[in-house]
Amino acid sequence: MPDHKTQNVQVAVPPQGGGGGRTPEGEMSDSRTPDSRTPDSRTPDDRVPDEIRRFDRALALFEAGAWFTCHEVLEHLWLDEARPRRDVYKGILQIAVGLLHEENGNRAGALRLLERGAGHLAPFLPAWFGVDLAALRDEALRLRGVLAALPPGQRLDAARWKELLPCVRRAYASGGQGGTLCGRHP
Repeated sequence: MPDHKTQNVQVAVPPQGGGGGRTPEGEMSDSRTPDSRTPDSRTPDDRVPDEIRRFDRALALFEAGAWFTCHEVLEHLWLDEARPRRDVYKGILQIAVGLLHEENGNRAGALRLLERGAGHLAPFLPAWFGVDLAALRDEALRLRGVLAALPPGQRLDAARWKELLPCVRRAYASGGQGGTLCGRHP
């Protein structure tokens, strides 16, 4: 497992705010509107372009192993959302924090948050917001099982840690899967 603290990792991710984003049809747009919450700026799943940009940024941070920053971005999305789907944000957030806990040697915190995060994703399976949540949930629970079976104080070696890290996969409305963002898994 890496010894570095992921909080300070520099990672290339889409910027927050500003122009760009996706139109409701899924195409890239450079238009800037003063109020991104106008009805015509919403996507079919009722998200606004800024929400999509922030979510994509969080997923890129997750895949880069920048767990703390990923948590920060998702926490803002979670707090801004009042509908039940906010649990998608909370679930991914808690998985990210569980991974951070394990990297920092807090096994109990890692086990607790990996399980809670997976639980928050369950009502939204198999996919939501274009993400294969079933695979993310299964991988988080698989890692949790491996960590729970380790003797106290024993850590996974770096290769095994990388192999077991949950990965974000894109899913499509047709039911097909897209590529992964991480390149760790097929």
